[in-house]
Amino acid sequence: MGTFAHAGRALRAVPEHGWNAMEDRIIRAVRDTPRGGWPITVTDPTGRSELGTLAVSDLALRTALSRAIRPDPDSWLLDVAADVRDGELVSVTVSLSGRYGVDLRDVVARVERICARVVADVVGPTSASIEATVTDVHR
Repeated sequence: MGTFAHAGRALRAVPEHGWNAMEDRIIRAVRDTPRGGWPITVTDPTGRSELGTLAVSDLALRTALSRAIRPDPDSWLLDVAADVRDGELVSVTVSLSGRYGVDLRDVVARVERICARVVADVVGPTSASIEATVTDVHR
């Protein structure tokens, strides 16, 4: 069950006077709240670090990864996680459902290459590990 559905059920169970009048407004406010994400320090390809530091949110990186992976015909994207510590991208982990009958090792290798290209494009050169895993199979 989603977080919003759970919160809505919990709040409806509480006999709070006036909840029905506030419910839609509160749920809309929670959904409209921006998510900050974790900043990842970007490597300036020009090497001109004296101009300052640039960072990209892990949410932006995960979105870019998702968009690049989704067109793969032999997999369904289940999850993308980025581990960030002290502004440095440490690892990217991707969970997939692989299409039945294809060589899943090829799928994993292809998705890992896609991820490496996206990470290099968004963050720049990094020593972050990239791991794709097939956790399910579909037809």
